Amino acid sequence: AARIFVDLAHVAPRGFPDAVAVHDRTLPPIVTHTGASAVHPMWRNVDDAQIRAVADTGGVVAVIFHHAFLGRRVRDGRAVIEHLEAVIRAGGEDAAALGSDYDGFIVPPPDLRDGQHAYYRLVAYMLERGWRETRIRKVLGESFLASWARLRP
Repeated sequence: AARIFVDLAHVAPRGFPDAVAVHDRTLPPIVTHTGASAVHPMWRNVDDAQIRAVADTGGVVAVIFHHAFLGRRVRDGRAVIEHLEAVIRAGGEDAAALGSDYDGFIVPPPDLRDGQHAYYRLVAYMLERGWRETRIRKVLGESFLASWARLRP
């Protein structure tokens, strides 16, 4: 009734389908910070079925920059792009977003530790992978804003 986002970022894997099942299908849930288990399996990362469940309602799955979600041998921000591409493969371009912060609790790849330049580097990696401008714009914020518009028309 209050039309607030239901964030599934901290829902245990066994509870995720239950949360989606009881959620109002006309309102998009979101996952504010996670990774794709197709790239790096760990209990907090979401699998393809979870990504599709969020995408099917118009929600977004946002990739965090933290090494524990991205993988053990992360060298640079290209790992974020790998996770975003996994989200896109499972749920489409409208489902992928960035969901990290610089609150001191996460450890980003070395090239993303400077929050002032991190997003420029991510865009450079997106371009390096051949991403079109429309996909980049969606990931940088348009997809989240579209979810917000579905939640609060």
